[in-house]
Amino acid sequence: MWRREFLKVVNLILLLSIILLIACKKDKKDPLEDLILLLLIQQSVDPSGPDPLYQYQWHLKNNGDTTGSLVDEDARVEAVWAQGIKGNGVVVTVNDDGMDTGHEDLKKNYSTDFTIDYTGQNAFYSVTRNCAVSGSGGYGCHGTSVAGVLGAVENNARGGKGAAPGVKIGARNIGLTDSNINNADAMSKNTASVFISNNSWGYPDGTGKIDFSLGDSLWQAAVDTGVQTGRSGKGTLYFWAGGNGGTSIRSGNIYTPIQYDNSNQDSQANYYGVFAVAALGNDGKKARYSEDGANLLVSAHSLGNSGVAITTTDVTGNGGYNIGNSSTNYSDKNYTNTFSGTSSATPLAAGVAALILEANPNITMRDMRVLLARTARKNDPTDTGWIQNAAGLNFNHKYGFGAVDAASAVTAAKSWSSLGNVQNSVTVTGGTGGGTSVPNNNATGLTNTANFSSSSLTTVEFVALTINISAATENSGDLLIELTSPSATKAVLAIPHVCYASATSSTLSKCTNYANWRFGATTFIDEPANGNWSLKISDLCNYSAGSTTCSNWGGYSVNSTNLSVSNNAHTLNSWSLKIYGR
Repeated sequence: MWRREFLKVVNLILLLSIILLIACKKDKKDPLEDLILLLLIQQSVDPSGPDPLYQYQWHLKNNGDTTGSLVDEDARVEAVWAQGIKGNGVVVTVNDDGMDTGHEDLKKNYSTDFTIDYTGQNAFYSVTRNCAVSGSGGYGCHGTSVAGVLGAVENNARGGKGAAPGVKIGARNIGLTDSNINNADAMSKNTASVFISNNSWGYPDGTGKIDFSLGDSLWQAAVDTGVQTGRSGKGTLYFWAGGNGGTSIRSGNIYTPIQYDNSNQDSQANYYGVFAVAALGNDGKKARYSEDGANLLVSAHSLGNSGVAITTTDVTGNGGYNIGNSSTNYSDKNYTNTFSGTSSATPLAAGVAALILEANPNITMRDMRVLLARTARKNDPTDTGWIQNAAGLNFNHKYGFGAVDAASAVTAAKSWSSLGNVQNSVTVTGGTGGGTSVPNNNATGLTNTANFSSSSLTTVEFVALTINISAATENSGDLLIELTSPSATKAVLAIPHVCYASATSSTLSKCTNYANWRFGATTFIDEPANGNWSLKISDLCNYSAGSTTCSNWGGYSVNSTNLSVSNNAHTLNSWSLKIYGR
């Protein structure tokens, strides 16, 4: 930081010297002197030079010099930047708690044309606001860091860079989750001009329960509008945080590790119109908090298990994540090295998408989903969760199709043959016969099939499964739900898990029934659509009187002492598949 301040002083001295020299001369019409003066003024106001914190942005260039890191475990953006592709001409909106719009490393890329403050505060940042603990407060602390990951200015001798340092950023202060009307409006405003909508927010993590309150019909309609009409029909791209509720150690009644949240329990992250993003660390492995899900598209880098987080912009001065009380954070409090979560992974993936759209502005929403799936890198290759679908694409419920890879994606985009604008979809109903019992405490479970036959849709791009399961006592945490394609590829939609009374509670609670719940799956991208789709539901937990534990599944075990409920059978009332594709 001292170098930057020194340069400021030198520039100021030079500027004053030239002004005095010109003022003392009799002939004041020399155009060369005017040019020199203008250049000095520009340099003092908008300096250029290497970004001093870029060396710490391992997610953009991983040299292997951070704790636990793997060389080249990054977003592979440098090869794209070398081609002059920086996200120029791409408009993104950051839907969040606002943004420090005057931040020295953001203001050049900030656009008032796409900015909306839904909170009525008429301010995107208050210098007195301290959100170092809460992570957000309606004044831009969270949104400022998100915006920096995506599109911080480059080569201005300040801070670091964004993944797409040439983008234009509109800030939308939705107060995070205050109003469904505002949330929906933020999705659908200016879609003719908005290329990418970044959403590092969602239903509160940590309950294990499903909830439609945010992904309601109003929100869905708004996203549909963007997908169908955005960018002259090519579609606005909605990037969504996959969620931070991956593991829990909150209660003494839990034998860890135990999952409680799955990204498919989020009615926004599992919607066909969004791209859900998981988080991995500098070693290429899943961040413990990152949620699994068949709905995940790709992963991007963030704080991992080594403890090394992301360097990005922080609100100016005292008030953000870096308030000057940590010896390990930067002395320049306009920046932080502690940003984390899928909140950070999501704008990194969105930034890569901005690079892709500069390389080929005709890429549609449908194109982007398939392109990212085909070009993602198989990170953590020895993980046993990797499968290969019938189209030859690698998939993992921890990572989606793998780590987002800017270099591979941009190369593919340059010669991409478009799938088109309009998203075709066909719905088929499963054959339950009006209600079928799920065998209780029986791993054999219930299997039901639905035959899909369509001449207009033969290749899968996304699958939505809507299911209605009831039980005398709500406890969907008992259930393992799997969907198998005609090509025998299996997507795990739900696993046995625990639920809590609230996101901050350590009190175990019953899990909400899957009553007309919609799951999403990217797992089957590029597979044949026609044939028999198989749904399997297994009740793997025994909450009968006298039982103390559920059956083990995948290494997880739940002690149910606090849940003293009677033996609880489930009924499959109905289910249907909506397949999107071509």
